[in-house]
Amino acid sequence: MTYYDDYRELSLNAPRIVVFVIVTILGVLLLLAVIWAPFFKQLWSFGNIERKAKRVITGAELQSWATNLLASTNTIAIWKVSNLGTNFLPPQLLGVWHRPPYIFIYEPEGDRPGSVRLTWGGGLIGHCGFEIGPTNFVRYGAREWQPGVYFWSDQSSPARRR
Repeated sequence: MTYYDDYRELSLNAPRIVVFVIVTILGVLLLLAVIWAPFFKQLWSFGNIERKAKRVITGAELQSWATNLLASTNTIAIWKVSNLGTNFLPPQLLGVWHRPPYIFIYEPEGDRPGSVRLTWGGGLIGHCGFEIGPTNFVRYGAREWQPGVYFWSDQSSPARRR
C-alpha cells in the first residue's frame, strides 16, 4: 500500500467523517437544549413575576392584605405559605411562579413602620418580591406600585429591572 492509496482512502472517507462530526455536534447541542430547557423556562418565568402579578392583583389589594396581616401578628417571623394557610396570602399570587413566596413579617422599628415582604427565588436565579406596609412605609431601591407597596429584585441585569 502506497502513500497515494492511503490518501485516496482517506479522501473517500472524508465526507463520512464530516457528516459524523456534524451529526455529533448537533446531537450534543440537542442534548444540552433538552437538559437546560427547564432551567431557562424557570428563568424566563422568574423574570416575569412582577408583570404576572400586575395582571392579577392591585397595589391596594396587596396593601390591604399586608396591613391586616401586620395587625394580626406581633412578632418578627418568616413563614411559608403552607404554614400560614391559604387565608393569609392573596390566592392570585400563588400562580405567578411555580413556587409560592416566602413571607417575612417585620415589626415597626423606630420611625420605620412594620412591613411584610414576599420573596420568590433561590440560589442561582436570584430573589425578587414585594415589600408592603402602610402608606408611610418607604422601601429604597425598589419600584413603587403605590405608596407603601414596592416591588424589588436583586437581579443585576438592567433588562430584569423593567
